Formats: sequence, structure tokens, C-alpha cells
Amino acid sequence: MIFRKSFIKILIVIFVLSAIVGVGVYFVGTPIKISNSFHYFQVPDVKISKIKLELVYFVPSDQKPDENFYIALEKAAKEIQNFHLEQFRGLSALRYAIYPKPVAGIESSAFYDGFNTANGNPGAIKKIFLETAPRVFNPNGDMYDAKFTRRQSDELPIRVFVYQGVGASSGVLSVIMSYDYFTKTNYGATTLYHEILHNLGVPDEYDYVTGNDYSDDIMGGGRTKPISQTYIREEIKKQMMQ
Repeated sequence: MIFRKSFIKILIVIFVLSAIVGVGVYFVGTPIKISNSFHYFQVPDVKISKIKLELVYFVPSDQKPDENFYIALEKAAKEIQNFHLEQFRGLSALRYAIYPKPVAGIESSAFYDGFNTANGNPGAIKKIFLETAPRVFNPNGDMYDAKFTRRQSDELPIRVFVYQGVGASSGVLSVIMSYDYFTKTNYGATTLYHEILHNLGVPDEYDYVTGNDYSDDIMGGGRTKPISQTYIREEIKKQMMQ
């Protein structure tokens, strides 16, 4: 009789586990949805399984490069990699490549900055992008590096121009970041990831005129905190994971 009761209990446990696996876990009558893909903000059809950051330390002809740049950029890149993995639960892989030496610009700072460096100096992105494309990313370029430019077919490439000058803004699959963010603040990695999220369609959460924040996460007030002290709020994550 004891054996029979134990056998019945085992059957009940197996039945319950089978039900959980078969129909999902329910809590207060609501199924827990498990995300299994990562995509462009509010566009589920545009899946992003992998991201590759291509960091280039770009120095105008009238500026002196920092010989320790690689250490500063790698530290920030590793922090970003870990942050991305944690925030999006490993649904999207992010890796980085850092061009091994400073890229000396052909022109001086005045050329890249133009007449207006407001709003993050977006004009410099276009000029640096056009200059580095044939030199660094083209096999016939004078600074081409096959190892640096190599990428997998399913990786989304984002070019990050770490600029020895002013700027912090995003373009089309590109970012410009003043090198000062990595050496004179404790939130360089945060600012860079903030701009990366713009490349993925995520909007700002602060007023451009007053600077007032609409949220306290990385797109709002958390954009000026160390990356270990900020986060991506759930409303954004829900619109990027499916």
C-alpha cells in the first residue's frame, strides 16, 4: 500500500511537470512570456542577433594622439559588452574591434568641426566616415587592416569614431564620441552605449533645450552615470525583445 501511494505521488509530480513544460508557467492566471529574439526598436521584423562595434581613434592633423588610447577604449568596450549582455539577457551578442593605432586625419580640427559643433557635432561624423571608408575599410586603402574589418555575415556593424575633439552623437550605423569622455569623465562607456541605442532606434528621454530628464535610465538621467550604475528601463526592453 505504501509503495502504491508513493507511486501515485510520483505520477502526480510527473504530470504537473509535464503540464508546466507543455503549456508554460502561470502566475495569478497570467502566462510568463519568455523572450527569444532581439530586434530593432519597435520593429520586430528586423532581427539583430549580433552587433559588432568598430572603434577608430581619429585624430585631426593639428592634434596630438594619446599613446594610451587603446587601454581607455578597450576598458569602455568591455563594460559595454557586459552591459549589453546583462540588459538584454544574452539575446544579442555584442563584440568589438579596436583599430590598433591612431588614424591621423588629413585635415585640421576646423575642417571636421565646421562652423557649428552644437548638438553633438553630427557634421563631423559624415566627414570622418567619408575619409576613413576608403583608407581604413577598403582593401586598397593605405590603412586597411583585414583583421579589424572582418565581420560575420549576420553581424550589424556600427562604426564608432572616437574623435580627438568635440562631439557625441549618432548617424546611420555610426557614432562620434569625443575622446575626452573616456579620459575626463567616468561615464564614457555610458555615453557611447546611449548613442549605440540611437543606432537601434531608441529615442532620447530628456528635453534638448532645458536638459530636463523624462526618465532616470540610460536614455534620460542615467546617461551621465557610470555604466555600472545605470540601466535600460523595461518599456524599452519590451519593444526590443520578442
